[in-house]
Amino acid sequence: MKSKLFIKVSVFLIVPLAFSFNQSQAQEKQIVRLNEHFYPIADDDSINYFYKGIIVNLTDSTSIERIFTLKNQLVRVVRNGHNQEGNFPEESTENYDANGKLTSKKIKNRNNGFYHAAYFEEGNQIGEVLFQGEKKYEIRKPGSEKMELADENVFEPMPKLDQDLWSDILMQNLKYPASSRRIRAEGTAILAMYVNEFGEHGEFELANPENVSEPLAREALQAASKYEGEVIPASNLHGNTIDAWLYIPIRFKLD
Repeated sequence: MKSKLFIKVSVFLIVPLAFSFNQSQAQEKQIVRLNEHFYPIADDDSINYFYKGIIVNLTDSTSIERIFTLKNQLVRVVRNGHNQEGNFPEESTENYDANGKLTSKKIKNRNNGFYHAAYFEEGNQIGEVLFQGEKKYEIRKPGSEKMELADENVFEPMPKLDQDLWSDILMQNLKYPASSRRIRAEGTAILAMYVNEFGEHGEFELANPENVSEPLAREALQAASKYEGEVIPASNLHGNTIDAWLYIPIRFKLD
């Protein structure tokens, strides 16, 4: 039986998206080019062009984005809208495998980042996760009916850095660019590093080039390049190490 906390939060978080719109009204369509991290790239960037997103704006506050490979295979559907019952902006994300079968569905409160996610194999739900912030997760693993507490989402494993060393590196090397400070530019650089099952990896790269200014991105990358500690590869549900991307946000915000 699911915990009372899970039921309580789910009632608040997971209710149908309140898409109130007239089907006959004009719908604005937008096509965006995406990199392998699902972030927008420049129109003339052919090297990092991995996915194509087709966004349909249903109203000012609701939209649907369908993401395809360059061979027109559907891999993701993202719906954004306003949850009228809970009065918060809501995002629903569905992911699909190479055979077009649903692998996961996540419904997130965009105000606080809380989410509920369900995971599937061959069309059957194998587990679920409720995230409540501050590394607080409730997880139901395959073959279990019980929700267990955890400090990470085991269905979406990521490699790990030495957190103490990483914090020291940023403290010593990360500065706010003077040019950005003068114009009060803020933003978040999402850094990405590919780590194989043996813990071997390359350098960090910028995952969201169109969403953060060049000086902020450059500063984040130069600070991250100072990290020379161990990178622990991600592990799957069976405890086996796997290849995976590590994503780390670095936020620049002025007082």
